Amino acid sequence: MQIRNYRAAAASLFLAASLTPAALFADQVIMKNGDVITGDISKIEDDKVFIEPGYADEFSVDLAEVVSIETEQIFEIELDDGAKVDASFAHGQDGMQTLIIDDQQQDIAMADLVLAEEPEAWYDRNSKAEVNMTWNDGNTDSRNNLIYADTSVKLGDHRHYADLTFRRDKTDGEYTKKQDLLNYSYNWLFNEPWYMGATASWESDPIKDLDHRYTLGMIMGRDILNDDNRFLTISAGAGYSEEQYENESESGATGIWDLKYTHDFMEGDFAFFHNHNINYHFYGENNMIFKSNTGFRFDIIDDVYANISFRYDYETEPPEGAENDDTTLVIGVGAKF
Repeated sequence: MQIRNYRAAAASLFLAASLTPAALFADQVIMKNGDVITGDISKIEDDKVFIEPGYADEFSVDLAEVVSIETEQIFEIELDDGAKVDASFAHGQDGMQTLIIDDQQQDIAMADLVLAEEPEAWYDRNSKAEVNMTWNDGNTDSRNNLIYADTSVKLGDHRHYADLTFRRDKTDGEYTKKQDLLNYSYNWLFNEPWYMGATASWESDPIKDLDHRYTLGMIMGRDILNDDNRFLTISAGAGYSEEQYENESESGATGIWDLKYTHDFMEGDFAFFHNHNINYHFYGENNMIFKSNTGFRFDIIDDVYANISFRYDYETEPPEGAENDDTTLVIGVGAKF
């Protein structure tokens, strides 16, 4: 009989746990007017608490109207005096908020909260691929194909970026462009937002008599913007470059400059981007090579998007018979994965 009672009690506890409302385990904001909001708190910023309840999209409430905040997760918190701590929120009253720091309670003034953000994940990856094609028939037959792919991987304080461009242009059956371009860079955030690292690139375009050009270098850089909607980073450095043309080869020291910028709008459904890099060769005819890509991406459905961009390449000393600049308007579709 006793065993049967234990089983009944265990079953009752299991049933009660399974029926416990999820809200009991959610973050909680108690307002001065008595309202209690439960959901997932994402951040505290600009004197506002951002929370997403189970019944609506994320919205914000004024921190000045909040009595108490309670969370399960740990946030990276910045206080009015510049101090930064990793803590969860316990409870609050009378204008004070309790933080849990390493299992110890610490009371602070609610007004001293400047910023609270979820810690960045140790691992993060973003990849995408795009296909851009233009075919014209009639007085002039042309086929322009451009495939582009890039990926970024974050492992703690270490970041890896790589992109690939594969372009083939043909007019009246003759190739006018055969460009293959690969870029790679590595960053170590040794003192965020400052980083140091290495970069490498390889390019080939037989139509310009460029058999290959590769560059290896060391860089130092800084993240200017890095938040939910914006990312801007710049870097500069020096390295070694070698160029092999049809009839000659050159190599020597090179200066390196790189800029990457993205800005998401409409919760990421629309984005503006601009990337450019400069290589200045301290050898031969001191050629300066500038490459840029500027445009917009529009989400179509899920992870599929349309894109339009303007690519501009410029060389101060191009190979004999080649133009200084090369412009391309690109329209196509892509996918994130």
